[in-house]
Amino acid sequence: MRQLNLKVVTATTTAFAAIVYLLCVAFRPLFPTWAMYTTGLWAATFPGFSWTLGGVLLGLIEVALYAYLGSALFVALYNFFVRRSTPARV
Repeated sequence: MRQLNLKVVTATTTAFAAIVYLLCVAFRPLFPTWAMYTTGLWAATFPGFSWTLGGVLLGLIEVALYAYLGSALFVALYNFFVRRSTPARV
């Protein structure tokens, strides 16, 4: 089995998470009464978040960090188990 490339996986998941976050933020003006916008979910998920430009940017930074750290941990664990499961070559 091939190992995962840390730079590729972390860049991909970070970009994906940032895009999804920005889409969710952009949909708020269209659907302001949806439960995800009327509860404290955003502030609970992203500490310091508020519906201001600064708060949205802080949330973007936080989601990028969460994605980067999560994917870096995933790649490290995946590569560890790939190395352990691959038979030694003679």
